[in-house]
Amino acid sequence: MSDRPSRHHPPATVQAACALAMGWLAGRDLSAAEIRRRLHRQGCPDDVIKRAIEYLKGMRAIDDERVAMSRARIESASRGRGRARVLLRLRSIGIDAETARKAVDAVFEEVDETGLLDRALERRLKGVEGIIRTPAEFRRVYDALLRQGFPPSDVRRALDRRMRHPGLWHDVDDEPHEP
Repeated sequence: MSDRPSRHHPPATVQAACALAMGWLAGRDLSAAEIRRRLHRQGCPDDVIKRAIEYLKGMRAIDDERVAMSRARIESASRGRGRARVLLRLRSIGIDAETARKAVDAVFEEVDETGLLDRALERRLKGVEGIIRTPAEFRRVYDALLRQGFPPSDVRRALDRRMRHPGLWHDVDDEPHEP
């Protein structure tokens, strides 16, 4: 029989909650909110969760600033996400707004955002010779790049460079007009 808490025997002490959290943290860095959610799912009492998180923060096993920087780098460099999407991702894992903004600002100081957008655009246009031919295709790619977190004005400029007939569509929602 294992000493490890289970669904049937939730961690009832701070020590047991910390042991469980340390197991998760051995696999990867997690935010305080992620640890809180996991302990809650295990049935751990709220007061035990609070004290365990305070203890783990005190020993720097949980560090939301470190997690924010790490996840921001992963989201931008590995996944090719823009600022807005990275910020949204950090907020979704429970990083507070100020810490998330600082991490995104720090990470994007080191990132070539134009290059990041160009690579995302290349992936979207792969197989279509890198040229946008129709208003529908323009809107599809435009929307996809916005969802990836790139600023609308930057996306528009990047797409304008890829249009078969630049200036053919003067607004994303407009129908094409004759040149």
